[in-house]
Amino acid sequence: MTSWWILNSGLSLERVIPLAGLGVAIALVRARHAVVASMTFLLGAALGMLFQDQYLALMAGVPGATTHLFLTGPFSAVAAGLLLIIPARARPWVLPFAAMLIGAMLGVATMLTDPTLPDPAIPLIAVLIALWIMAIIGLSGHAFWLEWFPIAARILGSWLIAIGLLLGGTAIATKPPMLAPPPSQAPLDDGLTNARPFETPLPEFDRPRDRSKSGARTLLP
Repeated sequence: MTSWWILNSGLSLERVIPLAGLGVAIALVRARHAVVASMTFLLGAALGMLFQDQYLALMAGVPGATTHLFLTGPFSAVAAGLLLIIPARARPWVLPFAAMLIGAMLGVATMLTDPTLPDPAIPLIAVLIALWIMAIIGLSGHAFWLEWFPIAARILGSWLIAIGLLLGGTAIATKPPMLAPPPSQAPLDDGLTNARPFETPLPEFDRPRDRSKSGARTLLP
């Protein structure tokens, strides 16, 4: 069950792509800012797991919110993309808040896809996978720094924003299928309009004439 969750949710594209963008953003800042971002990410993941019901209640009125695990994937992708395209001076200040948002969306998605609700192993594995992805990309960026990394990061950020807006906009704009109305009953005939249910009208018979009251004269012998 745990291995199934890792392959289908923990390492899915909707989880990995925003985390990869966050790892690239960590590679673009100094070490102390990366540590602060990691701490706020863990805080956001814990808050997302604890306040999952409040988030679901908040998103209940949004059309198509159930798609993509209540839009956790699109929100994370847009947050990571904005983090990469903003100016370099503002990135260290925005990084902790974006990391907290991405962590919160990861926490909500983890609780929604957890097949073993009382088992704390799934949330722990989800956090470890996220930290592993962020650490590999962030440390690799610091170790093998090249001058064109900021330009590539901006291109990646624009792609992440486009993916998030496309997925979220499509989910919200898609209308749910409409149920077909029940077939209308055929109108009753004029002769059966006043008839009771399960009752057939009686045929009309010509009444015999009362000869005593008829206007015919009797012939005398």
